[in-house]
Amino acid sequence: MKIQLWSIGKENDAYINEGIKIFQKRLQHYTDFDIKLIPTVKQAASLSIPELKKAEGKLILDLLQPADYLLALDERGKSMTTLQLSDFLQQRENAGTRQLIVLIGGAFGIDPAVLQRAQTTLSLSALTFPHQIVRLIVTEQLYRAYTVLNNKKYHHQ
Repeated sequence: MKIQLWSIGKENDAYINEGIKIFQKRLQHYTDFDIKLIPTVKQAASLSIPELKKAEGKLILDLLQPADYLLALDERGKSMTTLQLSDFLQQRENAGTRQLIVLIGGAFGIDPAVLQRAQTTLSLSALTFPHQIVRLIVTEQLYRAYTVLNNKKYHHQ
């Protein structure tokens, strides 16, 4: 299964990139993983929040393929432990999912049309994090989940 982490926004700061690269390299031992940055909508500052979310939503929906499994990160999503995340990944692989898209929305969240398209919504925390840090957290958690699936000594249970 190929996993892509999609995020709306700018490039990571150097210190974030370094952490992501470490876990991305480790993750490649277990699955095909890539990060796709979706550029911010043009004239975003002149749009209302609902208009901006709708424009971002259109970009995302246009990029998605019909067979893509969409996991959207949303504050109202389901909470999972690392073990539950590893079970989720195993279930997706067992179901024959070819591509799993993990989506980090824009600064104001994800458009309802995209959330409706998502098969799963996941909340990382009740706290608010910068998008760049979320990219690092998600990459590390995917790596951690795969080490659980492969009985490696990274995650302490």
